[in-house]
Amino acid sequence: MAPSGIRLERVTAVRMPRTLRSASGFTLIEMLLVAAIGMVIAAIALPNLLTMNRTYRLSTAGVMVSTKVHQARTNALKRNRPAWVVVDGAAGTVRVQTADAGGAAVDITPVEFIPQGVTFATGAATTTLTFDAMGRPVNPPQTIQLRIVGSGLTRTITVTSTGRVTVT
Repeated sequence: MAPSGIRLERVTAVRMPRTLRSASGFTLIEMLLVAAIGMVIAAIALPNLLTMNRTYRLSTAGVMVSTKVHQARTNALKRNRPAWVVVDGAAGTVRVQTADAGGAAVDITPVEFIPQGVTFATGAATTTLTFDAMGRPVNPPQTIQLRIVGSGLTRTITVTSTGRVTVT
């Protein structure tokens, strides 16, 4: 018997349902299913990422070469003497040059390398685009074609008779 004023009650153990006790982790089947879904997504995304990377490198090379052509034209106008862009396909470089007082070629801008995997599609190892002292191209229209090795991606830089540069 309990002392007066104290009431005793029977306490029963609280049991959790069986489903809640066993759901504390992931099953092997669930983990394999998630891994399979991840592999399918990666298989779909990888070719798209590679194409995007190639397109970016080709676009960057096109912008770099067209910028060099603009620099050559601007320097021909600014210096009031011919300036030219030398595209060296073998070395993968682009540079802007002019002639000094003695007639020797002098680099106006630093030599720049085209991105890896991009090549010049010209038949000659070296191509030169020349602008006269008035900023007009000599022998217009002139083109430089860039391509990604192993793909059909190309960019064409064209210099019209007015000196306008387009990248297509």
